[in-house]
Amino acid sequence: MQYRNMKLPMNADKGSLSVIGSSSLEVKCDLALLNLSVISQGPILEEVSNENSRISNDLLISLNNYGISNNDIHNENIFVTRNYDNNNELSSYKVTKTIVINVKDFSKLNDIYSLAIKNGANGDMNINFILSNPSYYYNKALKHASQDALVKASLLAKNFGVKYNPIPHKIQENSSSLYSITYPSSNYNYYPNLAPSFAKITAEVQAIFTTYPY
Repeated sequence: MQYRNMKLPMNADKGSLSVIGSSSLEVKCDLALLNLSVISQGPILEEVSNENSRISNDLLISLNNYGISNNDIHNENIFVTRNYDNNNELSSYKVTKTIVINVKDFSKLNDIYSLAIKNGANGDMNINFILSNPSYYYNKALKHASQDALVKASLLAKNFGVKYNPIPHKIQENSSSLYSITYPSSNYNYYPNLAPSFAKITAEVQAIFTTYPY
């Protein structure tokens, strides 16, 4: 925070008081992203691709039957890799399909994990914990940051012996909801009874007030 007197053309007695208000919240993540993959390999690309599609579809059906909505299942990407032998000749193809499942009820994670393995998920499996509505918590932190700026302005004006207009003439949001939320851990290799992590949300505003001498 900083305080400075400004020489203004209209009134030399006016000054400005600039403060930075900040706030930080820690919130337990309420959404798990379970990342699965189905891998198929073989010498003929069309057959490998068809097999991968069949297994992936069976997996999706099993997830639907368990009660997971299609809105919570995302088919992310399909990758095709060429494998070569020691003579640098094409020997086989590998097709990998990645699937992400949104899980809100963490008590079901173990069941979903077992179900996925049973129905063809044979690649790497990991999990990320995030917030389902990060904007809500960022706005909450932003409100607290604004209140922090008001408290600091009042304290500084009193300590420096000046009057001030409590309505700032300039306000700037220094943080952003896109970049102010930190998930401390991600891409865990999945293991049973994994506990959700906490997200940290920070917000910062700058407010400039007009001051007057007593």
